[in-house]
Amino acid sequence: MEFLLELLVLLLCAKVFGELLHKYGFSPLIGEVATGVVLGPALLGWMDPTDFIKAIAMLGLVVLMLVAGMNSRFDLFLRVKFKALIIALCGMAASFALGFGVAYAWNYPTVACLFVGAALSNTATEIVVRMVGTRPLGQLVVGVALIDDILAVYIIGILSMVALSPEKRLDPNALAWATILIVVFFLVVVYLSRKLIIEKDTMRRIWRFERGGAPLTFALSLALVLAVIARKIGLHEIIGAYMAGLFISRLRERPDALLLSRIRLNAILDDITTSFQSILTPMFFVYVGLTFAPDWGQIKVAMLLLLIAAAFAGKIIGGGAGAAAVGYRGRDRLTIGTAMCPRGSLEVAVLLFGLEARVVPPDLFAVMIATTLTTTLLAPVLFRQITR
Repeated sequence: MEFLLELLVLLLCAKVFGELLHKYGFSPLIGEVATGVVLGPALLGWMDPTDFIKAIAMLGLVVLMLVAGMNSRFDLFLRVKFKALIIALCGMAASFALGFGVAYAWNYPTVACLFVGAALSNTATEIVVRMVGTRPLGQLVVGVALIDDILAVYIIGILSMVALSPEKRLDPNALAWATILIVVFFLVVVYLSRKLIIEKDTMRRIWRFERGGAPLTFALSLALVLAVIARKIGLHEIIGAYMAGLFISRLRERPDALLLSRIRLNAILDDITTSFQSILTPMFFVYVGLTFAPDWGQIKVAMLLLLIAAAFAGKIIGGGAGAAAVGYRGRDRLTIGTAMCPRGSLEVAVLLFGLEARVVPPDLFAVMIATTLTTTLLAPVLFRQITR
């Protein structure tokens, strides 16, 4: 009974504050994490991150990665222009280097510094899409964010093997083996999805039972199956969940002469995304807030400010340099770099994984969560000011 009451309070508060922020153009993630911070050990101390809440949160994390994969369409990735690739690589490299450097300057272990660099190197695609809308450079920026997502999943795969290994260190053999596993996993999913969805249209048979909830059940089951397989071969579960989303996203690639059929298919996929994200995903971010329990007297304010500066500078300078290298000039470079500044769900997942694996210390986790929330909050405001 006590668990049900806690679940009710957490879910209601997360949804109310999340939707309130969303109404004013900000990410609901901020309100959901803030709910856990306020009600958890960090402030009021009314609730703790119990095993029951953690179990629901981990299911929410699997769903989060499933939805991320469904939004990372394989066909669009293949059509991403060379310009977007250069900008993404420059932005990620600069952000990773700056984040790693700041953490290393405070004498944190190398593996912990790698997690900081990884968290700062990605871009929150869901926030970018909402920010850029139909602006002239919108398609390019979304393409850059899409590449960021793919590369971030690869980085998580590398870090998962490091964190799960007894030595907790990165060596060339582990790097090569993780790369092989991720590439093979990706190619198998691409091959099977092409055979079952595009060529044989097997998925349409499942979609006929839409009213019985078959699409929803299939999506979650596939995510869980591939998550288990990923863990069995030494990768993190979220890699498998992401691959499941990528598998399902290929439904949009299948040619269909009937416009109404395509509209209905897109509606079903959107319904799956909404159903998952409305309940399970917020609980993951609430759990992150509940685990945010720093010793306030030991918070490194100088480090926090430097990390926030590094988060913005990495994308603005790195992404801007990449944009300049492919021919963009003046205000366009600043616009592209600023649009890549938001962080979000994937970054929080990386940090929580590092904390759970005991390679990211609690004080560094707290500083990084504050950095992520700050960039998520300020990036849309900065972008609106620049693009006036």
